[in-house]
Amino acid sequence: MSKLRGSSKEAKEVVVHTSYGDATEMNWLLIVEDHALFREGLALLLKWRTGLDNVQSGSIAESRRILGDAKEEPVCAVVDLDLPDGDGIELLERLCGLPVVALVGDRSLERCVRALEAGADEVLHKGESSEKIQSAVEQLVGGLPIRDCYSD
Repeated sequence: MSKLRGSSKEAKEVVVHTSYGDATEMNWLLIVEDHALFREGLALLLKWRTGLDNVQSGSIAESRRILGDAKEEPVCAVVDLDLPDGDGIELLERLCGLPVVALVGDRSLERCVRALEAGADEVLHKGESSEKIQSAVEQLVGGLPIRDCYSD
């Protein structure tokens, strides 16, 4: 389940890493998932496919600290809605305006609609293939340079 965010032809002009003296511009993904193995595997896949660094969190509280300490907002977030310290929909409201892929453990239509209303651009079941999650993130980061893992 998804909602459209602007035109698919719309491109974002972004530089992945640029360092000038003490100033560093860094574009990054936020991955919020309480299952470490799933989170770390997804982080590696998205780094490999998008070239973007990521910051990982296992809870709403940790995510809030990360976002509060960050100098820049992430370019996209992947948020599990079933977190040990609350409903991830709270975090979607904090990420308002940012591209977000929400992950749900159940296929409740009501839960998907609530996630979309709270700001998610795409809602996927946690049982979906990693390729589907990766594809959703790639679409949301739009004009960022995407690496082709099949090229030499």
